[in-house]
Formats: sequence, structure tokens, C-alpha cells
Amino acid sequence: MKKKSLLVVLLLLVAVLVATLQAQTAGASYSFDGTPYADKLDLVAHGNFNGGVYVGESHKLADPPFTQTFAVPENVRVKWARLYVGVWGGTERYEGWVQTTLNGQDLGKTALRGVNDENPNVYCSGHGVYWVFYDGVAEKLKAGLNTATATTSRGERGNQLDGRIYSIILVAVYENGDGGANAKAPEISFWVADGNANLHGQGWTGKLATTNDFASVQFDGSVEPANVAAANLTVVYLAGNPGEPDYLEFNGQDLGGGEEVANCGDGETYGIDLKTFEVTKFLQATENRLLFLRGKDTNHDGKIDTDDEGQQEGEHYLHPVLAVLVARHESTEKVLPDLSVRLEQEGEEGQEREEGGNLTEGENTLTAVVTNYGRSFEGDFLLKVSADESEIYSQVLQMDYSGIKKQPLRWNATHGTHTLKAEVTADSGGKSEVQREFFVLSSSDLSVRILTPVPANGGEAEEKAEKTLKTPLLQRLLDFLLGKSEQAEAEPELVKYSVPVEVKNEGEAAARNFKLALYLDGEKTKTKKIEWLEGGESATEEFSIVVAEGKHHVRAVVDEEGRVKENEISFDF
Repeated sequence: MKKKSLLVVLLLLVAVLVATLQAQTAGASYSFDGTPYADKLDLVAHGNFNGGVYVGESHKLADPPFTQTFAVPENVRVKWARLYVGVWGGTERYEGWVQTTLNGQDLGKTALRGVNDENPNVYCSGHGVYWVFYDGVAEKLKAGLNTATATTSRGERGNQLDGRIYSIILVAVYENGDGGANAKAPEISFWVADGNANLHGQGWTGKLATTNDFASVQFDGSVEPANVAAANLTVVYLAGNPGEPDYLEFNGQDLGGGEEVANCGDGETYGIDLKTFEVTKFLQATENRLLFLRGKDTNHDGKIDTDDEGQQEGEHYLHPVLAVLVARHESTEKVLPDLSVRLEQEGEEGQEREEGGNLTEGENTLTAVVTNYGRSFEGDFLLKVSADESEIYSQVLQMDYSGIKKQPLRWNATHGTHTLKAEVTADSGGKSEVQREFFVLSSSDLSVRILTPVPANGGEAEEKAEKTLKTPLLQRLLDFLLGKSEQAEAEPELVKYSVPVEVKNEGEAAARNFKLALYLDGEKTKTKKIEWLEGGESATEEFSIVVAEGKHHVRAVVDEEGRVKENEISFDF
């Protein structure tokens, strides 16, 4: 009997381990389809001044430590800059670190945590493709040659992260210096957008359930096309593959001439592409838009896969991570700053919204986004926010050459309809205001209920379990436990079940980003993250488990990190 009890315990441990291996939990920053957005790159800098923008340099995937030099023009002053390091993780499950220096100054060691990544300066998506950025580097740069070095945990004892470096890329916005060739630099308008969108089909194995076929960039603001002498667009991709077509469109115009764009620098820079296109004749006065396309459905069969001749119609995986647009003007176009402000609630980041929104009673965090669409400047401006004419925030903030300032706002809201107004004032930039109406709902109220487990479809119990256990170690352990070694007494069979768990939101407000966990005989087997559940609605999540035949105790817990609600019951499997 002791041997049989031990066997049951081991079988349960196997089931727990399998469920853990199959779970796909996501951290605050990581998203398989892309971060911070799956369908676009985020505008991080925009301005107008006399000067230029440096973007460089591209290099093939290389072992660390990796060093890159940047030839910033002579006789200039760098006003804003962002340094990027691309790292290949090997898989989203591996963790490690990257450490970067710029001109001998340490920018710090940054943890790379894959699906668990929460670093605000790490964009991780797909199967462990990292795009790490560093702000505050303008003062560390100089005119002329600059040097950056990146190293990772690759080669460290116990490390699993692949850790090779895609490249180090610098974007530096500079103005003319006191003399030299740039003393009379032209007026330019510039835009910088970044992120890490994972454009993908059904994967190399063809088993991914979803696809992500495009990502866009919206270059907000206005220019006068007749006053533009030249306009250039620079883009950076990670993980492109030669021979797999992809497309790049600016205002609906194909920039690649029908040929693939992300081809590893025509085969010279494996894993990364940095390419520049002349787009002067395609520039519009407003609403300039860039579109990254993974491929095209050339045979019109409803998917981007292979055509009728078996040729690839698109990339398997492609990560657009950077887009920089620079328009050089014939004559002065912007004389004064032009500040604009908008109010965003969680989940609206980067979206222009004037209509109302829903909030939850109690403390809420909104974001006031102030953008300078006029002449670049470094200086103070006043931001005021009121709710129903009562001031809830007033602070003097500073604008820099990025032209974008995001300020979090905390507001303790009461139930009902409220009008919020944000207002910005600057001595050099006039005044701008925006008004939005919000309806404040009662809090979400989650409950959870375990429904009747159902056996997995088809096959004998042992066959079902074997299909679930895919690693050699687990298979060998299962072979031993199921009597494929010499054992005299009968042993319990493994059975595979699907356990449906119903979550209901009995409050008014939507419940966001909460976790639902399933426990089997006191051990957590799997956790799922639910991003959104509207008030008054319910959802059912299916948990797949493998257990030994017999009675087991099942417990479901919702929102473990907040107000815990749970349901538990015993079942005969």
C-alpha cells in the first residue's frame, strides 16, 4: 500500500509539472504579439528646429560583448537621444540580463525576464526578442565618434538565455553648433516611433492559433509639402529572413518596389535590417502613415502562407522596432511651440479620444499627454486638471526636445458623471485645453464557480496522458510509473480532464488584468491571465489537467493579488 500511495503522489506531481510547463503567463510588459502594442509603434519624440537626426548603426547578430561606434556630426549639440540594444533570448521562457556602457559610462544591468518581464525600458515579444532602450543619454554623447558596448549573461554559469546581440542603434537629435558645417543647419520636422510588434503567421510549426499581419505608425502633426526639400524615412527590423517577402507602405505607396524589405541587409546583417527611403513625393500635409506588412495573400485563399506554386507569401516572424521620419524644409515653417494636451485612461495609450470613458469609483490613474506640435523648446509649462470645476492637479513641468510629456494623474472619483478638463499654458507656446466626460461606475465584483469536469476526447487514459507529456524526462518517468518496468501489482491509470471554471463580474465596472488559478489537491497547477471582463458578464475558462483515477480536491481562485474569491469541490475522476 505504501508503494501505491507513493505512486499516486508521484503521478500528481507529474500532472502539476505538466500543467506548469503548458501554462503561458505574461508579465506586465511582455506580450507575444507585441509590446507596448501589437499593431503599432508608439510615437516617443517629435519636434521642429534647425538641425538633424542621426540614426545608426546596423550589424549582424553577434556574440557579446559587442561594441558599436557612432559618428555623430561634428560641431553639433545633441538635444535628445535614445540608445537601443537588441537581444535574442532563444525563447520567451529563458531569463538573463544585458549591461550597456556608452562612452565608458555604465547605463546599468537590466534583467531580461521573458514572459515575466516588467521593466519599463524593455520591449519583449514573440519567442524572446528583446528591444531594450535607454533614455537620458544625450548628455553622455559628444560630436564625432561615440562608442557603446553591450554584454549579456551568455556564457554565465547556469544561464539559458541565448544572449546574442542583434545590434546597438542610436537615435540622436542634434542642433547646429556655434560654427562649422552645421552653423546654418536647415529647419527640420522629425518623428521617432518605437516598440516591438511581433508580426507572425502560424509559426514555423504551423500551430499558432492566431496571426499578426501588420503594424502601423501614425506621424501626428502637420507639414507643408510644398515647403519640404527632402523627406527621409528610416526603419529598423529584427528577425527578418531573406527569401520571405514583406512590404513597407508610406501613405499607401509601396517603398520596397515589390521586393522584400527585411532581408538581413541584403544578406550582410543577419537578424537585423536598418534601411532608409526617400519619401518626399509621398508626404502629406497631415495624417502621414506608415504600414509594416508581414506579407500579402497573393493567391487570395484567405491567409498569408504559401502561394499556388509553394512560394512563401510572407515572413514567418518579423519585428519592426523603430521608425524615424525627417522632413527638411526649404524655409522656416514653425516659429513658436504649439502645445496640445489630451487625457487618457488605462488601455487608451496613444489613442486620440474626445468622447467619454468609464472609470471605477475610488482612486483612478489617468495620464495627461502633452505634445508639442510646433517649434521645439526646452522650458517650463503649467499643467492644470480639474474635475467638475474643482482643481485636482496643478504643477509646473518641463518640456524637452522629445516634444512629448506624459504625466500620471491620481483622482479619487465618486459614483456618477464627471467632467474633467486639462489645460496647458506656456509663455512661449500659448494655451491649450481639452475636456472629457467620464462615467464613474461601482467597482467590479468577481465570483468564481467550478463546473463539472469532462474527460478529454478520444483514446485510452494512458494514450491521453502520453500525448500531454512531451518532454523525454517526463515520458521516461511516466513509463516507469505506468508499469513499463517490472511491477506486479495493478497501478492507477492517468486520465486527462478539462475543468471548466466560470468567472462572473457582478459589479458595474469592467474587471481588468486579473488572474484565475486552479489548484489540484492543494497544489497550484495553472494560472491564466484575463485581460478584460465587462460588468454584468461572465466568462468560462478551460483548464486541462492530468490526474490518477480517483477522488481529487479542486479549488479555483480568482484575483489572488487583490480581493480573493474562490470555489472548491471534490470530484471523482
